[in-house]
Amino acid sequence: MTQSAYPTSDTEALQAQACEQVRYWIDRARNLTGASAKRLPIPSVGFDLRGRAAGQAMLARRRRDTDRIRINAALLASHPDDILAETVPHEVAHVAVHRIHGHGARPHGPEWKALMTAFGVAPEPCHTLPTEPARRLRHFRYACGCDEPAWLTSIRHKRARRGTRYMCRRCGERLVAAPADGS
Repeated sequence: MTQSAYPTSDTEALQAQACEQVRYWIDRARNLTGASAKRLPIPSVGFDLRGRAAGQAMLARRRRDTDRIRINAALLASHPDDILAETVPHEVAHVAVHRIHGHGARPHGPEWKALMTAFGVAPEPCHTLPTEPARRLRHFRYACGCDEPAWLTSIRHKRARRGTRYMCRRCGERLVAAPADGS
Protein backbone atom coordinates (compact mmCIF):
# COMPACT_ATOMS: atom_id res chain seq x y z
CA MET A 1 0.00 0.00 0.00
CA THR A 2 1.62 3.14 -1.14
CA GLN A 3 0.47 6.68 -1.60
CA SER A 4 1.47 7.74 -5.07
CA ALA A 5 3.15 10.78 -6.55
CA TYR A 6 0.23 11.20 -8.99
CA PRO A 7 -1.77 14.37 -8.36
CA THR A 8 -5.37 13.57 -7.54
CA SER A 9 -6.54 16.26 -9.96
CA ASP A 10 -5.16 14.21 -12.84
CA THR A 11 -8.18 11.88 -12.85
CA GLU A 12 -8.50 11.57 -16.62
CA ALA A 13 -4.84 10.65 -17.05
CA LEU A 14 -5.11 7.97 -14.35
CA GLN A 15 -8.25 6.55 -15.92
CA ALA A 16 -6.59 6.50 -19.34
CA GLN A 17 -3.63 4.72 -17.78
CA ALA A 18 -5.93 2.16 -16.17
CA CYS A 19 -7.57 1.49 -19.56
CA GLU A 20 -4.13 1.05 -21.10
CA GLN A 21 -3.21 -1.37 -18.33
CA VAL A 22 -6.36 -3.40 -19.04
CA ARG A 23 -5.27 -3.69 -22.70
CA TYR A 24 -1.74 -4.63 -21.61
CA TRP A 25 -2.89 -7.40 -19.25
CA ILE A 26 -5.40 -8.76 -21.78
CA ASP A 27 -2.54 -8.96 -24.29
CA ARG A 28 -0.39 -10.77 -21.70
CA ALA A 29 -3.25 -13.20 -20.99
CA ARG A 30 -3.63 -13.88 -24.73
CA ASN A 31 0.11 -14.60 -25.05
CA LEU A 32 0.17 -16.84 -21.97
CA THR A 33 -2.95 -18.82 -22.85
CA GLY A 34 -2.83 -18.78 -26.64
CA ALA A 35 -6.30 -17.25 -26.75
CA SER A 36 -7.22 -15.23 -29.82
CA ALA A 37 -8.47 -11.64 -29.78
CA LYS A 38 -11.88 -13.01 -30.71
CA ARG A 39 -11.93 -15.43 -27.79
CA LEU A 40 -10.48 -12.90 -25.33
CA PRO A 41 -11.60 -9.42 -26.39
CA ILE A 42 -10.69 -6.27 -24.48
CA PRO A 43 -13.42 -5.56 -21.90
CA SER A 44 -14.97 -2.16 -21.43
CA VAL A 45 -13.74 -0.23 -18.39
CA GLY A 46 -15.82 1.91 -16.05
CA PHE A 47 -14.86 4.00 -13.06
CA ASP A 48 -18.23 3.91 -11.29
CA LEU A 49 -17.44 1.47 -8.49
CA ARG A 50 -17.84 2.86 -4.98
CA GLY A 51 -17.44 1.59 -1.46
CA ARG A 52 -14.90 -0.93 -0.25
CA ALA A 53 -14.29 -2.87 -3.48
CA ALA A 54 -11.24 -1.81 -5.50
CA GLY A 55 -12.40 -3.49 -8.69
CA GLN A 56 -15.06 -5.74 -10.13
CA ALA A 57 -15.20 -7.95 -13.20
CA MET A 58 -18.68 -8.07 -14.69
CA LEU A 59 -18.64 -11.17 -16.85
CA ALA A 60 -20.76 -11.42 -19.97
CA ARG A 61 -23.42 -14.10 -19.94
CA ARG A 62 -22.90 -14.88 -23.63
CA ARG A 63 -19.62 -15.03 -25.55
CA ARG A 64 -20.69 -12.33 -28.01
CA ASP A 65 -21.47 -9.86 -25.21
CA THR A 66 -18.82 -7.56 -23.76
CA ASP A 67 -17.23 -8.12 -20.38
CA ARG A 68 -16.79 -5.05 -18.19
CA ILE A 69 -14.24 -4.12 -15.57
CA ARG A 70 -15.26 -1.57 -12.94
CA ILE A 71 -12.61 0.33 -11.02
CA ASN A 72 -13.12 2.33 -7.83
CA ALA A 73 -12.22 5.87 -8.97
CA ALA A 74 -11.63 7.11 -5.42
CA LEU A 75 -9.13 4.33 -4.72
CA LEU A 76 -7.51 4.87 -8.13
CA ALA A 77 -7.00 8.53 -7.23
CA SER A 78 -5.64 7.83 -3.74
CA HIS A 79 -3.62 4.65 -4.48
CA PRO A 80 -2.96 4.53 -8.23
CA ASP A 81 0.17 2.37 -8.00
CA ASP A 82 -1.66 -0.37 -6.09
CA ILE A 83 -4.73 -0.27 -8.33
CA LEU A 84 -2.70 -0.37 -11.55
CA ALA A 85 -0.26 -3.04 -10.34
CA GLU A 86 -2.66 -5.34 -8.45
CA THR A 87 -6.34 -4.61 -9.02
CA VAL A 88 -6.26 -4.26 -12.81
CA PRO A 89 -4.46 -7.60 -13.42
CA HIS A 90 -6.70 -9.21 -10.77
CA GLU A 91 -9.87 -8.22 -12.66
CA VAL A 92 -8.37 -9.00 -16.07
CA ALA A 93 -7.52 -12.47 -14.79
CA HIS A 94 -11.19 -12.97 -13.86
CA VAL A 95 -12.26 -11.99 -17.37
CA ALA A 96 -9.61 -14.18 -19.02
CA VAL A 97 -10.39 -17.24 -16.91
CA HIS A 98 -14.10 -16.84 -17.58
CA ARG A 99 -13.54 -16.50 -21.33
CA ILE A 100 -11.14 -19.45 -21.52
CA HIS A 101 -12.55 -21.88 -18.93
CA GLY A 102 -16.22 -20.88 -18.88
CA HIS A 103 -18.75 -20.57 -16.06
CA GLY A 104 -17.38 -23.63 -14.21
CA ALA A 105 -14.17 -21.90 -13.14
CA ARG A 106 -14.30 -20.64 -9.56
CA PRO A 107 -13.66 -16.90 -9.08
CA HIS A 108 -10.38 -17.33 -7.16
CA GLY A 109 -9.83 -20.95 -8.13
CA PRO A 110 -6.74 -22.73 -9.45
CA GLU A 111 -7.06 -21.36 -13.00
CA TRP A 112 -7.23 -17.79 -11.72
CA LYS A 113 -4.33 -18.35 -9.31
CA ALA A 114 -2.22 -19.87 -12.09
CA LEU A 115 -2.86 -16.92 -14.39
CA MET A 116 -2.11 -14.39 -11.64
CA THR A 117 1.15 -16.24 -10.88
CA ALA A 118 2.01 -16.21 -14.60
CA PHE A 119 1.34 -12.47 -14.58
CA GLY A 120 3.86 -12.15 -11.73
CA VAL A 121 1.23 -10.73 -9.39
CA ALA A 122 0.42 -12.27 -6.00
CA PRO A 123 -2.90 -14.17 -6.28
CA GLU A 124 -4.61 -12.41 -3.38
CA PRO A 125 -8.43 -12.51 -3.40
CA CYS A 126 -8.81 -9.16 -1.57
CA HIS A 127 -7.00 -5.85 -1.46
CA THR A 128 -5.74 -4.26 1.74
CA LEU A 129 -6.26 -0.61 0.85
CA PRO A 130 -7.95 1.63 3.43
CA THR A 131 -11.56 2.27 2.40
CA GLU A 132 -14.76 3.85 3.59
CA PRO A 133 -18.18 2.26 3.06
CA ALA A 134 -20.24 3.74 0.23
CA ARG A 135 -23.05 4.59 2.62
CA ARG A 136 -24.00 4.26 6.23
CA LEU A 137 -27.36 2.69 6.90
CA ARG A 138 -29.74 4.29 9.37
CA HIS A 139 -31.48 2.07 11.91
CA PHE A 140 -35.15 2.29 12.83
CA ARG A 141 -36.70 1.15 16.09
CA TYR A 142 -39.34 -1.60 16.01
CA ALA A 143 -41.40 -3.13 18.81
CA CYS A 144 -42.59 -6.67 19.50
CA GLY A 145 -43.39 -8.75 22.61
CA CYS A 146 -39.86 -8.38 23.98
CA ASP A 147 -38.82 -5.77 26.53
CA GLU A 148 -36.00 -4.54 24.27
CA PRO A 149 -36.61 -2.94 20.88
CA ALA A 150 -35.58 -4.51 17.59
CA TRP A 151 -33.72 -2.43 15.02
CA LEU A 152 -34.16 -2.61 11.25
CA THR A 153 -31.84 -0.97 8.73
CA SER A 154 -33.22 1.66 6.36
CA ILE A 155 -33.47 -0.96 3.61
CA ARG A 156 -35.68 -3.30 5.67
CA HIS A 157 -37.57 -0.34 7.12
CA LYS A 158 -38.59 0.75 3.60
CA ARG A 159 -39.63 -2.82 2.77
CA ALA A 160 -41.67 -3.02 5.98
CA ARG A 161 -43.46 0.22 5.06
CA ARG A 162 -44.35 -1.37 1.69
CA GLY A 163 -45.85 -4.43 3.37
CA THR A 164 -43.03 -6.91 4.03
CA ARG A 165 -43.53 -8.53 7.42
CA TYR A 166 -40.57 -9.07 9.74
CA MET A 167 -40.67 -11.31 12.80
CA CYS A 168 -38.69 -10.95 16.02
CA ARG A 169 -35.96 -13.56 16.32
CA ARG A 170 -36.39 -13.77 20.09
CA CYS A 171 -40.16 -13.94 20.67
CA GLY A 172 -41.44 -14.71 17.17
CA GLU A 173 -43.97 -11.85 17.13
CA ARG A 174 -44.39 -9.48 14.21
CA LEU A 175 -42.24 -6.34 14.37
CA VAL A 176 -44.17 -3.05 14.37
CA ALA A 177 -42.60 0.35 13.81
CA ALA A 178 -42.13 2.14 17.13
CA PRO A 179 -43.13 5.81 17.45
CA ALA A 180 -40.45 8.25 16.23
CA ASP A 181 -39.89 9.76 19.69
CA GLY A 182 -38.72 6.38 21.00
CA SER A 183 -41.51 5.89 23.55
